[in-house]
Amino acid sequence: MTDGSRTFTTTETSFAVIHAIEDANGATFAELRSQLDLSKSTLYYHLTTLEKYGYVVKERGTYQLGLRFLSHAQHAKNKEPAFDVVRSKARDLADRIPEEISFATEENGRLVVVYHNIGGSAMTDFKIGQYLYMHVTASGKMMLAEMSEERVDEIIDRWGLPKLTENTITDRDTLKEELDRVRERGYAINDEEQREGLRSVGAKITKPDGSVLGGLAIDGATYRLTNDQIEGHTVQQLFDTIDEIEAEID
Repeated sequence: MTDGSRTFTTTETSFAVIHAIEDANGATFAELRSQLDLSKSTLYYHLTTLEKYGYVVKERGTYQLGLRFLSHAQHAKNKEPAFDVVRSKARDLADRIPEEISFATEENGRLVVVYHNIGGSAMTDFKIGQYLYMHVTASGKMMLAEMSEERVDEIIDRWGLPKLTENTITDRDTLKEELDRVRERGYAINDEEQREGLRSVGAKITKPDGSVLGGLAIDGATYRLTNDQIEGHTVQQLFDTIDEIEAEID
């Protein structure tokens, strides 16, 4: 599995430092050096450069991400005004049901979380901006089902089909059969394929030009979000919310 692209090691190291600080919710120099296995001088120069441009700040001996990232986040958010409509309607849905609501879109062959509301449960630990494999999520499978077979193959070739649970689909042909079922019923289900005990149902949000904006999903515990529950009224609640979103962005 490879994306076939060439990368610059120095830049990759800087991003590794950023991700390590984020994952640890702040880290000392010693903690970063231990985790990243970098020499003192290499880590020092990367941290100094990131501090200079406001991407990292040092507070009482601990490195934290800087507020400079907020301007980039705002820029990314503003490139698609419809995201604000999705957030508003998804929040309304979260207020009505005891499950988590998530909205994600595809970027470079992976799913990126744009909105997440834990509602009355906490089955997932999604973070805004987090990247996920498409084949293990309801929204991801829904969007894959809207793509050409050639594009699906490109994504599989680049990212593979990593196994996250015993239910994860790891075979290309099996996934394509699943995508056929998704197209037929108009929604996708993640049945403990990403995390044990988690079931999700997702459907696409379509823009006025016919392209797919992203996928809206309802996520919950398997004992509560049963297949009967999904087919009974959860899917209809999802479709009703998507209809409201599409009507407002039209």
